[in-house]
Amino acid sequence: MSLRELTLLMLICFIWGFHFVVLKFAVGELPPLFYAAIRMVLVALILSPFLSWRKGEMGYVLLGGLCLGALNYALMFTGLKYATASTAAIALELNVPFATVLAMIFLGDRPGWRRLLGITLAFLGVAVIAMGGDSAGEGAQIGIGIAFVAAGAFCEALGVVIVKRTTAFKPHELLAWFALVGAVSLSALSVLLEDGQAQAWTAADTTLIVGATIYSALAASLLGHTAYYWLLQRLPISMVAPSVLFTTVIAVFFGVVLLGDPFGLRMIIGGLMTLAGVGVVLLRNVKKQANNDALVEPRG
Repeated sequence: MSLRELTLLMLICFIWGFHFVVLKFAVGELPPLFYAAIRMVLVALILSPFLSWRKGEMGYVLLGGLCLGALNYALMFTGLKYATASTAAIALELNVPFATVLAMIFLGDRPGWRRLLGITLAFLGVAVIAMGGDSAGEGAQIGIGIAFVAAGAFCEALGVVIVKRTTAFKPHELLAWFALVGAVSLSALSVLLEDGQAQAWTAADTTLIVGATIYSALAASLLGHTAYYWLLQRLPISMVAPSVLFTTVIAVFFGVVLLGDPFGLRMIIGGLMTLAGVGVVLLRNVKKQANNDALVEPRG
């Protein structure tokens, strides 16, 4: 790995890790579905030139887009309304074990005992964090938020398995369709399930919201995904895929330092369990790359 590639990989981890702090601020100002819709509308507009209709392939792409561009963000952003940025970042790591389980069910993958142990450890780690705190109040709120984020991680994993059934699209073309499906779906969900969007926008810190939206759309989505795919084309996947773990470490660091997220013994134990479990699954997935390419898709 050259210095340029290492620098770019660290930049991606920083962008995606800091994104949790940005999202936490944003959903504190605007209804989460409304903010998610604004973000995806911007991404869809930017990527609209890459929309290509390919007959016979669109069913998988549109259904995958519903999971990867709409439901995942609806659930994750709603979860961030209740969970801390740190706990949300750790819970989102369940994307990897979820994808492994779904690959086993739908793609015929057969995980060995090490991956099964890693999956179990990851889920137990998130459970330790979710059950922390008091049975009511803030502790319960964080648990609800983690449940939403975990459900979003499941939607992402399901979307990856669905999209894996089509090979006719390039990554930026898929991102364009995901953004379009997300923009339409999230806008509809916001209208149906939320109210007071206009009032929230008027009362919000405009500079913060505009900055957060630009960061989410341009940095986290466009720059992050483009750079990630560029690195996957140049480097062994064993070097690139485990970077998602460093992303979570950065997210936890910024959550604690900038947002004052609690970082007690339960958080440390649960976080280490989750990261260790996901790390085992990732490393074993890399060794079976021919069957499990979909399991290391980037998020966000």
